[in-house]
Amino acid sequence: MPDGVSPETGWGALDFEFVESSATRREQPGDGGAAPSDAGWKPRSPLAAPRRCASGRPRAPRAAQFAPFAALQGYYDLIRDTERIIEPRHELTEDEAVALSQTIADLRPGDMMRVTYYAGDAYLTRTGCAGGIDRDRRRLQLVKTVIDFDDVRDIEILGTGGIV
Repeated sequence: MPDGVSPETGWGALDFEFVESSATRREQPGDGGAAPSDAGWKPRSPLAAPRRCASGRPRAPRAAQFAPFAALQGYYDLIRDTERIIEPRHELTEDEAVALSQTIADLRPGDMMRVTYYAGDAYLTRTGCAGGIDRDRRRLQLVKTVIDFDDVRDIEILGTGGIV
């Protein structure tokens, strides 16, 4: 086994190195004889010196080598915000407003619905159960989202009483 070979096992890769004993090295004068043979392939100590690349430099830890580098804090969030396309608000025609008012009048808490509404800079479409309709404050609640009537573009009632 060449030095640094790591065979795969059920417990992961095992790292071995060849350890030379006094019995395998040349005897020096005054050694007093050979010691018991403890030479052979032994597991590498986790505290051993770092492994070296072919160039002789120490090998970098793999996790640190592939760690993301962010020189500027918040830079990628800023880029994502500038990539967002701002959609202009659609003004309802008279016919669309009458149809929407009729749909809101027919809507009851517990109805399953699909709502398209304006949220800041774009239209979103959500599907869920109507939690409540506050006609005095001109709001409706879709699960945990509260939507103003003025922001609603379209409502489609999918089922009544929570049954689709």
